[in-house]
Amino acid sequence: MNHPPNPLQRGKILVIRLSSLGDVILTTPLLKKLKEIYPDSQIDFCTKQEYAEVLRFNPNVNKIIEAENELPFSRLSLLKKKLKNEKYNLIIDAHNKLNTFYLRLFLKGKKLVFRKYSFRKFLLVKFKINLMKDLPPIAERYINIMVRAQYIEPLQNELVIPEIYTNAESKQKVDNLLEQLGINSKLICIVPASRHFTKTYPAEMYVELINNFRNDEYNFVLVGKGKDKENTDFIKSKTGNNVYDLCDKLNVLELAELMRRCVVVISGDTGPMHIAESVGVPIIMLAGSSVREFGFYPQSQNAIVLENNNLKCRPCTHIGRNECPLGHFKCMRDLKPEEILNNFNTGFPPARE
Repeated sequence: MNHPPNPLQRGKILVIRLSSLGDVILTTPLLKKLKEIYPDSQIDFCTKQEYAEVLRFNPNVNKIIEAENELPFSRLSLLKKKLKNEKYNLIIDAHNKLNTFYLRLFLKGKKLVFRKYSFRKFLLVKFKINLMKDLPPIAERYINIMVRAQYIEPLQNELVIPEIYTNAESKQKVDNLLEQLGINSKLICIVPASRHFTKTYPAEMYVELINNFRNDEYNFVLVGKGKDKENTDFIKSKTGNNVYDLCDKLNVLELAELMRRCVVVISGDTGPMHIAESVGVPIIMLAGSSVREFGFYPQSQNAIVLENNNLKCRPCTHIGRNECPLGHFKCMRDLKPEEILNNFNTGFPPARE
């Protein structure tokens, strides 16, 4: 491969991914690759304030440029001026939306843009025409931004796993919390809610799952924030004293440290599921309306994905819906608690250190 002239050995690189939690986490392999190729370059990352903590201690990022969580045009314009003053040599738009197009517009330096395959997604969702079978997972697609520009060679059968770095304070906070709660047996983390209904396993089925475990062997922690509290409250009210509701009690780094101490994380297609993958804990993902072609399935060897492949209506969306368009929600309801428990009992390969 003939690489283009390289102005970046001591240059400045900007990666833009404003949201969401899972997507920001999935850019970390790209950041690691950039640092490997350009160890003497400054690598900055622009994201919304609510996701900045994910990268706070990442050694592959020199500076985080925090955008406001709400970005009206006036604030977007101020952010653009800030980016322009930095004089980046390379701008990687890993989001490719209208607001990030505006941010990169007229900035000097080479610009590379994430390919979203929007038309292929449309064909798959609306007509079930699948032109996405051979596409790699999202974390690899981010790296392929550099491959398509011929800055790096294509990956060769590499597992691309995200990373998250915590700090001593987060570790101590979780240790103290577990001590206060008196948790000293095996720990299972459940993420019982998602932003979208079609990615959320029914709360009553989580109750059945928890109650089918041997209660004297495991403790369960329910995590989430904001509106997730409705689900965690319901589950807690229908289960035993070995279930702890930690909704709204942990930041992102503390959640990562909590998950690191678990024997498994059970979740839908959510940002916290990608946190679990980043710390190497075994995962059982309940796919719902999500399908592998969209690229968000965990790549970890100690992950199990449960999904209903017998539904012609799946996928009904590439993002998520607030309700099942056909009313039956079989993509989740057909994933019975006993199936989850049986897969858990089958065991996982050793977790990544």
